[in-house]
Amino acid sequence: MKKILLLLTFLAFFRISADDHEYGWVQDIVGIDENVFNYVEGSDPDLEMYLKSSFFTQVQLSPDGKHLAFQSKSDEFTEGLLVARTDDFLDPKKGLEKATVAKAAMENTSDKVLGVPALYLCSFNWVTNSLILVEVCGKRFDRLQGEIFQNLGIFKLFNIKTKEFKNFIYPLEPPPKKGSSTFSDRYKPTTFISALDDEGLLMSVAENRRGFRYANLRKIFFDKRGTKPNGQNVYVSKEPCQFKTGYRVNSFCNTPFIYILDKDKKPVLTFSSDLDGVYAHYADDKTTKIDIDLEDYTPVGLKGKYLYLSETSGLGAHGVSVLNIETKEIQSIVPEDCHSILTSMSSLNDPIPYALGMECDGQKEIIYFDQKKRDAQILSQLAPSFPDKTITLGNWTDANDRALLVIEDSSVVSEVFMLDLKQGALKPIGRTSNVPKDRLHKMVSKKFTTRDGESIYGYLTMPKGKVKRLIVYIHGGPYGIRDFDSYDFSEQYLASKGAAILKVNYRGSGGYGKDFMEDAYKEWGGTLLNDIADATIAVQKEIGIGREQTCAFGASYGGYAALAMAYKYSELYECVAGGMGVYDMMILRDGSDESIYTKQDDYEETAEKFWGDEAERLIDFSPVFNADKMKSRILMWHGLQDPISPIVHMDLMKQALEDNNVPYQAFTMSKLGHTFGQKEDIKAHMPVLKDFLFDEL
Repeated sequence: MKKILLLLTFLAFFRISADDHEYGWVQDIVGIDENVFNYVEGSDPDLEMYLKSSFFTQVQLSPDGKHLAFQSKSDEFTEGLLVARTDDFLDPKKGLEKATVAKAAMENTSDKVLGVPALYLCSFNWVTNSLILVEVCGKRFDRLQGEIFQNLGIFKLFNIKTKEFKNFIYPLEPPPKKGSSTFSDRYKPTTFISALDDEGLLMSVAENRRGFRYANLRKIFFDKRGTKPNGQNVYVSKEPCQFKTGYRVNSFCNTPFIYILDKDKKPVLTFSSDLDGVYAHYADDKTTKIDIDLEDYTPVGLKGKYLYLSETSGLGAHGVSVLNIETKEIQSIVPEDCHSILTSMSSLNDPIPYALGMECDGQKEIIYFDQKKRDAQILSQLAPSFPDKTITLGNWTDANDRALLVIEDSSVVSEVFMLDLKQGALKPIGRTSNVPKDRLHKMVSKKFTTRDGESIYGYLTMPKGKVKRLIVYIHGGPYGIRDFDSYDFSEQYLASKGAAILKVNYRGSGGYGKDFMEDAYKEWGGTLLNDIADATIAVQKEIGIGREQTCAFGASYGGYAALAMAYKYSELYECVAGGMGVYDMMILRDGSDESIYTKQDDYEETAEKFWGDEAERLIDFSPVFNADKMKSRILMWHGLQDPISPIVHMDLMKQALEDNNVPYQAFTMSKLGHTFGQKEDIKAHMPVLKDFLFDEL
């Protein structure tokens, strides 16, 4: 009996200890009980549900249509590929387990040679019916996107018959045993261009010659030995794809459209870059230049004398134009009221799109360029069944009788179907998300008119019950980034608690054209905030909610904007919550905050373009210098390791608030950089953020 009591006592103690988990990565806490960061599993089922990893992130049909390959990093599977027989997978009596024929796991390792702390499976392509080319990426910091995948030129090859998952290409050759060579000579990054035949595939290999890099279109054989990108040259450009003067580099080498192929997979165009722009060249004996700058465009494909180009602004493509390579004239081919390309659809072995999914005056539409095409007619029959969704039809098999239809938005996340023309059927493959559809909230497109008469767009997400709060969720960037109708765990989580979420694509956002983005330069604390405020006022009136139930929240630029709203528009926002923000624009401008970008050679040029050098204006835009005017409740958080918005910004903001006797709450995530972190980190800080926004902290 004593042994049983002792065992029960031990189990009770163990259970208490296990539940009483200390997170341990929070410091410099101000005005918050430190115990609230110790998340107890099961205490918030909504948070755990919205944080669940997707079942798969990408799926592709094999060229013969007999297999489906899934890229997965879910809670059920490790990161890697899972390949299943298509017909068995679609048979409800068999399902995934019985249909699976091969798995390839991606090891979570670093690459010390290339200086990459962690490697990730970033994409894959079927290159034959039994071989899958897998690209392995690292991560880097981007001025617009923050931490993103970085193409390294590392590839692996997965054979679904033999189950072999082997190293195929590594970009850096070892030093020679005799003589010497430079890093530039040994580093030969490769880019996948196209599948070719059962012997090999086409890749572009960027090789150094006299300080410049040249793109070599090369057939690389599957049975080659070693990991060097050796093979048979198909075309060698005579113009450099990377131009370098001193420490300034403009590189176009590692783009998937460095070569444009014809229907027989022969090169017809290639591209070069210098410090003035990007140029197309004929893939002839002289690599003849077509003298028109294409730096603001992304090549799509060539049809006769017309080069199709997508127009880019920041991270978003906002239109399609056609370049007549003979007359060098460029003409847009999309309606004037359309912007933000969501998806592009083309037929088998034809890169020219027959249709685009776009936003036109803020609403999703499909723009058809060739309605006589069979695929366009199929799409026009399917699309009405999926209103207000982003639709992609593609990945046709070699027999042109099977394809994948992908449906995406915030209310489904991503749902994949297989279209089987022989059977005349649309068969569900699955949803990427583990969140039930009835627990998802739809982002509804909104159009706003600003105080100066301009049109801007955004989204309003409503809770399923009573609206307790209006939370204005401000995206980062600010330039070139934009919000889409897509899944965002924090938005869904806050909506589940009763918040209406407003997202605004203020001026400066990407995807609305170059002028929309660049006209907002130097307007961090001006036009951008005015746009957000104007949209806030419109939604407050629409849903009948006032200042006492309205908060602003964001990270990166969104964190800056939230804090700035506390003195620019305190009459609109009862509370503001800013994470990872820049709060002193003077040290941002002169580079003394020592962010990662200050190490770049063109920092002064970039700083002048984005922020200007008018001290009075920079001070007016800086929350640090306006703490005495802040009238909203304030929460700040920051990553101690943040290289983009260094912790000095929050330190200065805290000091300014204290000097002016303005109350605030704050915390520092000691192991994080410019990110929300992993699930463990989010479970620690997201409930704190939620409680603050609902005035329950």
